[in-house]
Amino acid sequence: MEIFSLRALAAWLLPPAGPLVLAMVGLLLWHRPAGRWLAVAGVLLLYLFSIPPVGYALMAPLQTPYEPPDDPVLVKADAIVVLGAGYRSGAAEFSGETVNDLALVRLRYAAVLHRRTGLPVIASGGAAKGREPEARWMAEVLEEFGVSSILREDRSRDTRGNALHSARLLREAGLERPLLVTHAHHLPRAIRAFEQAGVEVIPAPTGAFIAPDNGMSPGVFRPRASALRMSWLAMHEYLGIQWYRWRSRDRPATPANAEQPSGGREQGISS
Repeated sequence: MEIFSLRALAAWLLPPAGPLVLAMVGLLLWHRPAGRWLAVAGVLLLYLFSIPPVGYALMAPLQTPYEPPDDPVLVKADAIVVLGAGYRSGAAEFSGETVNDLALVRLRYAAVLHRRTGLPVIASGGAAKGREPEARWMAEVLEEFGVSSILREDRSRDTRGNALHSARLLREAGLERPLLVTHAHHLPRAIRAFEQAGVEVIPAPTGAFIAPDNGMSPGVFRPRASALRMSWLAMHEYLGIQWYRWRSRDRPATPANAEQPSGGREQGISS
């Protein structure tokens, strides 16, 4: 088991934890000039990550290259792969557990593409310890959206695993070029993972974070929880891209090197 993981890095480096840790270290060293600078920097970073203009600016480079596929592009696909994003526990109205809000957005778009193309859908999402695979709940939602042709990939625990194990299912089914459904900001990392697994995908982005066309009114500089979450998601992708690049230096992304599931995802942490 690896001591360090993307999940552990994200927990301590990304907002709000990263800026708060920086500010706390600064307070502990307040008697030194460097400590006061650290404290101010931590508070300033937390504020910046919490305002919409910064969140949208961080998202823009991740989302810009991708547009939803039109009909001439759709005819080139032979399957749909939709990536999981995590669980939502405590969902008493759904027997105690279901997919989270990020996954729901992806699944809805996968169902739309299925109705337009009739292509089979691969629901890709592994299991946390002691829990049902996320793919089970994904398939349940897809069925509610009217999708009947569903394959489950239930071994992955991160985006790289999504690619490796989905590639195996695709090969077994004789499929070669799937539509890859995930959030627009997640596509750069996801496409790279699938390419390393030997699969040429057609990007099918959904859930893009687009700034409203209301100018730079004073209200946009008010801290908001939604902006902080958007900044977290964007920074998670930047961190994930660099993490995958570092890991791929010494180990190619082939099925022989696929990670075995040892934990699931909460609120999209690994996707």
